[in-house]
Amino acid sequence: MMISPESYVMEHKNDTFEQLIKERELLIEEIRNFEDILFGGKPLAEEDMTSPGPDVFYQMDLECLAALCTFMSDKYNKEFIMGDDPDDDE
Repeated sequence: MMISPESYVMEHKNDTFEQLIKERELLIEEIRNFEDILFGGKPLAEEDMTSPGPDVFYQMDLECLAALCTFMSDKYNKEFIMGDDPDDDE
C-alpha cells in the first residue's frame, strides 16, 4: 500500500532526529535498488513484478524522500538551531 508523502511524514512526526536519519537512509536504499532495476539493467525480481510497477514505487519514494528531508530540515532548525524543546508545545 502506498501513502501520500504528507501521510508518510506524519507517521514519523514524533521520531527522534536519529530515527529520521535511519528512515532517510532506508528510503535512499530503496531508491538505489529501483534505479538499478530501471536504469542499471538489474533484472526485475519476481517479487517486484507487481502492479503498480517499480517505476511508480520509485516516484513515490522520491516524493517521500523530498517531504522527509523538508521535515528534517524544519525539525533540525527548531531543535538544534533555535533550541526549541519539543515538550514546550504541551
